[in-house]
Amino acid sequence: MSADGTNSRTVREETLEVFRQLGMTTIFSNPSHTEMKLFEEWPDDFRFIMGLQEATVVGMADGHAQATGEPSLVIINGGPGVGNAMGSIYTAASAHTPMVIIGGLQARKLQLGAPFLDAPEATSLPRPFIKWAGEAARPQDVPALIEKAYHIAKQAPAGPVFVGVPEDDWIRPAQSTPHKVRSVRSAVVPDPEVLATVADALNSAERPAIVAGPGVEIGGARRDLIKLAERLNARVYGSPVWPRGSFPENHPLFGGVLAPMPELINQRLGEHDVVVILGSPAFTLFTTADLFSNAPAPLDGTDSPALPEGTAFYHVTDDPEAAAWSAAGHAFVAPPARFARDLVPLLPQRQRVPLPALREPVPVPQPSEPLTQAYLFHLLSQELPADAQLFEELPIARADFHEQIPLGADNGYFATASGALGFPFAAAVGYAIARPDQRTVVVVGEGSAQYTLHALWTAAKHNLPITFVIPDNAGYLSLKYYLDDTSQKAWQIGWDLSGVDMAQLARGFGCRAERIESPEHLRASLKDALSADGPVLLDVVVDDPGLFRL
Repeated sequence: MSADGTNSRTVREETLEVFRQLGMTTIFSNPSHTEMKLFEEWPDDFRFIMGLQEATVVGMADGHAQATGEPSLVIINGGPGVGNAMGSIYTAASAHTPMVIIGGLQARKLQLGAPFLDAPEATSLPRPFIKWAGEAARPQDVPALIEKAYHIAKQAPAGPVFVGVPEDDWIRPAQSTPHKVRSVRSAVVPDPEVLATVADALNSAERPAIVAGPGVEIGGARRDLIKLAERLNARVYGSPVWPRGSFPENHPLFGGVLAPMPELINQRLGEHDVVVILGSPAFTLFTTADLFSNAPAPLDGTDSPALPEGTAFYHVTDDPEAAAWSAAGHAFVAPPARFARDLVPLLPQRQRVPLPALREPVPVPQPSEPLTQAYLFHLLSQELPADAQLFEELPIARADFHEQIPLGADNGYFATASGALGFPFAAAVGYAIARPDQRTVVVVGEGSAQYTLHALWTAAKHNLPITFVIPDNAGYLSLKYYLDDTSQKAWQIGWDLSGVDMAQLARGFGCRAERIESPEHLRASLKDALSADGPVLLDVVVDDPGLFRL
């Protein structure tokens, strides 16, 4: 502040103060020269987290935001940097992760031409996966625009936003009046009439069920959902391609995660007369039964996927677009976590009787050489800390994972919300930076691990409590088993990953690692890795499991 009471700060200094007021003092970055003026005379009250590639940077910020519930801050180049990060931006958008991405642009006077690191139409580059994007018309408007971006990122449905900032804006004078951050709070609550409608439907149901989506966990209502299910004595299913666990998998009312196929969804939910879907789209699909056939087919004249007619569906989501395309007969736009919490007192306690089993008991896998993925997951479940946070990406092994590792009420579960690979390796690092008091466990195939492998360097740099477990079957087997036997052999070069040594790669990034091939070695190494000081990677060689299950 100058002697006459006006602001003497630069845009850079004013923006740093806005970051402080918004609580965004942890920065995830892999900067280019267009961002470097922001980092001159870097203050010691900020924490800078370096990533080795932009997709990894955004993935780490995604995990950090999911740990804190607050927008994370990313600073990368606004042209090729954003291009490198697009897969992770896509996943963050699908997960509705609040995130502010600042993209560095070339200096304003150079933008008339086509300079090196040019980003023409920078605000269009991250679309359609960005929630909002802007670029200040004047340098002095940058701090206010960043605050606007922060509030938009945080509003439901949350998501990543983008602000482009030319390199020279940071050293220009700020506006004469210091910027004051405003308070913007959500005041949205469920309509009492809607709550009563859903409560009446559930109270009159003979065979009620609940589909739990990530919105329940994001809103902190997992234990409220447990109360709700127990009052109703209702089966609870995880939403298809569950990106966050919202109900304990070891609870007797848990019916498993719904497969992302309409035929299998209808088979499960058609057994119920009323189904309430909380905090999930209705529904995220991956494929349909007829698409598994490789035989020539006529033009598709089938109807679009639909839910069973004999079941009444009530869908609660905070996403108006998801409500607009919902397959449910009744959709309501409301905060799902608050809806679950407010619904509990409207439901009387039903008699608690055991529900019929949905499947045969899962057999205990036995040790063998080569090891099986089921045996690996079985041993992991025995050694897993009760409050461990699991990050999973197993395109062909998810069924075995959930069968052998029924996560409890204090375990967190995170997975890609988009289908894009690479989320868990990076996101687990961001999560552990926010929550170093918890053991974070990553279970990812060696194929998926390649997409954000660089995160190992950041994990080692900060000595984070992360255990990376790699079921290594030496291939993209999710691709292999889309083909018949003849095509698998003819196209082996497209799925065969033999020769990738994850343990050696991890050591190259400074992370302790072991390659494991025997049951005896596996048990001892798991026990040690789950209590180690700092990150450890276990590259566990497992047999080809054959055709995968959804």
